[in-house]
Amino acid sequence: MTKSGHRLGTVKVPDRRLEALRDMFKPKKYTPAEVTFVDVAIPAAAETGHSFSQLNAFLGDADAFALVVQAFGEFDYAGQPLDPVRQFENLLLELAMADLEKIERRLEKIGQELKRGLKGNEQEKVVLDKCKVQLEAGKYLRDLGLSADEEKRISSFCFLSQKRILAIANVSENRLDGSGLEALRDAVSKAGTELMIFCASLEAEIASLDAAAQADFLKDYGLTEPARARLILGSYRILDLISFFTVGEDEVRAWTIRRGTPAQAAAGKIHSDIERGFIRAETVFCDDLLSTGSLAGCREKGTFRLEGKGYEVKDGDVIDFRFNA
Repeated sequence: MTKSGHRLGTVKVPDRRLEALRDMFKPKKYTPAEVTFVDVAIPAAAETGHSFSQLNAFLGDADAFALVVQAFGEFDYAGQPLDPVRQFENLLLELAMADLEKIERRLEKIGQELKRGLKGNEQEKVVLDKCKVQLEAGKYLRDLGLSADEEKRISSFCFLSQKRILAIANVSENRLDGSGLEALRDAVSKAGTELMIFCASLEAEIASLDAAAQADFLKDYGLTEPARARLILGSYRILDLISFFTVGEDEVRAWTIRRGTPAQAAAGKIHSDIERGFIRAETVFCDDLLSTGSLAGCREKGTFRLEGKGYEVKDGDVIDFRFNA
C-alpha cells in the first residue's frame, strides 16, 4: 500500500527468451525486467473540481494509464444504466480537465507576473496557450505533436492527458470473446489505443491455482495466458518498450528501454560509466544464440556483431558492452 492508500505492486515481465537464456547459462542470479502497477482509487469529483485533480501530483509520476471500465451487468457502480463507452470517455475527459485546470492556473500566474514587468516565461506561455487550445477543442495533449523544445518547457507539469493509455473492459465470463463491445472498441480506437478484455472474478480464480491447473483452466475458457501477463505486455506495447539482455555465469538479466534507443544510451541503463566510456556493443540476436547454443558458436558462425554507439538496439538483442573504465 502507498501512503495514500492505493495498492502498489511490482511484477516480473514474463519473457520466454530470457527463461531460455537462464536455462542455457545457469547463472548465479536471474533478473527479469519489472513493471510497477498502482491501483488508484479515484475519489468522487468535488463541487469545485474534478476527481483527477485531487490525484494530480500522484498520477503525474506514472508513465501510462490503464483505464478500467465495467462492461458487465445492467447497471454500473454508480447505479446508472451500464454504458462502458460513457465510462471510458468520462475518464478521458477527467484527465483532460485536470490538465486544463492546471494550465489555466499557471497562465493566470504568468499573466500577473507580466503585468508586474517580470519576464522569462513568455515561451512557456506560448506552449501552454497551444495546450489550452488543444484541450478546449476536446483533444488530448498526447496528440498535439509538440517539438522536443516545447516538450521540455512543459515536462515539469506532468500533464495527465499527455500520457499513453490502455483501455480495459471488465466483462462477465460469457463475454470473454468481446461480443457486444463494438461501440467501446470504436471509442478506444478513436482514442488511439487498444482494448484488453478480462473477467475479474475469473482471473481471481485463476490466480488461486497452481501452474498446471492454471493451464487447463485457461484452455477451458479459450485463453492462452492470464490477464496479468496480457496487461504487462500491453503496457510494453503502448509505451513502445523493448528488452535487451546481458548474459553470463554471474547473471542473466533483462533491461528495459524505449524502441529506437542507441547502443550508447542503452549502456547507460546498466551504468553511467559504461555509457561514458562506451567503445562498442558486441551483439547477437537472442534467437541466434539459442539456436547455436553458445556465444563461441555465434562468433564462429559470424552472427556475433560489433556495433557502434549509434546502433539502435533491437528487441531481444543480447549485448556485451565494451568500454573504457
